Amino acid sequence: MFARTATTRAEAWLMAAEHMQMTHEREYNVVLEILRPGLATPVSRKIEDKVDAFLRNFKAQPVHTVAETIFPAAEYLHGGFDAVYAYPESIFPFIKSENKWGTYALRLTERKCTNGKKIIPLELAIEKLKKRLKDKSTMRAIYELDLGMEALELKLYETEEDHNNYRGGQCLSHISLKLGPNRELYMTAVYRYQYYIQKALGNFLGLARLQAAIAHEVGIDVGPLVCHATLAVLEDKQFEQGVGWSRAQVSDLVESCKGIRDNEIVEAA
Repeated sequence: MFARTATTRAEAWLMAAEHMQMTHEREYNVVLEILRPGLATPVSRKIEDKVDAFLRNFKAQPVHTVAETIFPAAEYLHGGFDAVYAYPESIFPFIKSENKWGTYALRLTERKCTNGKKIIPLELAIEKLKKRLKDKSTMRAIYELDLGMEALELKLYETEEDHNNYRGGQCLSHISLKLGPNRELYMTAVYRYQYYIQKALGNFLGLARLQAAIAHEVGIDVGPLVCHATLAVLEDKQFEQGVGWSRAQVSDLVESCKGIRDNEIVEAA
């Protein structure tokens, strides 16, 4: 197990990547707490830019593209949550061929019930959160967004659709929302499997945007973001099909990001 607390997304990512670089590139139960998930510092931007350039160089999905599969921030910025809720019709049909199992954003904005009715889990969760916030006696631990069962539970794992996926496809399984001591929004995301080079920074960005949008919608501050990967790897050639990088290049990337961080520490001293 590897558990750390960091201020920014990039700092948290680098802590885990550095650890996995020294432990055969994989680790069970990587738990990262990001205290200020929306914060971007000069150092964190340089690290994210370095990783993004690496991904683009190998024609992998850039950080922003990965983030958009979790929360369509571009639509939110231009049309608010109404545009987000329209994602299944306005965006997904155009990217469906590249996303056979769907996207997390799709599962958050469309669920088909057994009676044939369609619901929007994210919308229902936000409405319930708003309602609870009006109650001064609100319990802080009741806001579960489970990505697959009831609407309040934002559950991303679908047994019928995902049971044959060993790896690949859906990896984010559950999002939990809690109210902190000062009614700030805490978010915890659970991954059954997470690729740290190819996906993690984009995952963190998408989750941070989702958390910020929900907090803004209900009128509260953003608290920490926790990401728990039950199994994390730096890279896995067997399942990350189509990537062109080598382990040596991954190691060079991590070392380069460490250099950015360490140089800032030296300059600050």
